Amino acid sequence: MTMYNNPYSNQGYYPQSGSTMTEGGELSETEVISAETLGNYDEGYTLLPEGDYPFTVVDLKTTRFQPGQNSSGKIGACKQIILVLQVVDPTSGKNVDLNHNLYMWNSAACTGMIAQFYDAIGNHKKGEPLRFDWRPEVIIGKTGKLKLSHRIHRDDTNKPADQQRKYNNISRLYPLDPAAASAPRGSGYQPGKF
Repeated sequence: MTMYNNPYSNQGYYPQSGSTMTEGGELSETEVISAETLGNYDEGYTLLPEGDYPFTVVDLKTTRFQPGQNSSGKIGACKQIILVLQVVDPTSGKNVDLNHNLYMWNSAACTGMIAQFYDAIGNHKKGEPLRFDWRPEVIIGKTGKLKLSHRIHRDDTNKPADQQRKYNNISRLYPLDPAAASAPRGSGYQPGKF
């Protein structure tokens, strides 16, 4: 019988049941996760009241968008920008993060949404050429104002209103007010500081 040298066998990667595992890495079926580690995982989704909110860009991720089989075909495979815009819940005073997806696809709808974002944070003015700059140091920490509405889950449109699943939907980003642009732009947000 031939023996193969398997560098992945018996590495002691999985901790014994009941031990603490550092974050990141595959879980073993015998792993026991403590209640403290689980935290408040069932806190729930925060549906904000509809209206206008000031926001701060707190994160930016880039990925590749791949349209699925059931896609409308309006957007093809392209770079996707996922912005995390933080707003304050007026009912609780807690910060709520909203994802805002932008697609680097050459269509009026996609380039319009990108221009609207750049207008909102003061990096572009209507009537000027649009130049893309997605470096985190250029985007993160910028502030603006958005209009939030509710989006109904596509499977729930024919259900009674009290049975519909609703989601926060960023329906518009307002252009930066010229008076606000001349004022100091400190939001208090500093990357890595809480």
